[in-house]
Amino acid sequence: MSIYKIQIKPGKPAVFDPNPLKVCVNDSVFWFNGDPNNAHWPAPSAADPTGFIAYQIPPNTPSGSVGFGSIQTIPYVCINHPGESGKIIVESCKKKGAFGGKTKKGAFGRTTR
Repeated sequence: MSIYKIQIKPGKPAVFDPNPLKVCVNDSVFWFNGDPNNAHWPAPSAADPTGFIAYQIPPNTPSGSVGFGSIQTIPYVCINHPGESGKIIVESCKKKGAFGGKTKKGAFGRTTR
């Protein structure tokens, strides 16, 4: 499981970076509000403001993290600023083991089982 950061960059409109963000099932995402003047509130839709987090993200502050347990594409908006939007794509990733699928060499150069 990995944790990914989405940076909220100031502007008119502010920008979510990266956008879209691709993650794997069971990974987590958090937003960091890099806008020094405005609070932002990412949510799945204006009708569901607490779908990800229950509060606005103040300037220069991270949000709590949000996990995704299934394959899906999630568009999101900023509740405070119509026109600011992003997308998270949750994929089924086959992660390799500790050695990346490679064999490990033994003490004398032989391949171990």
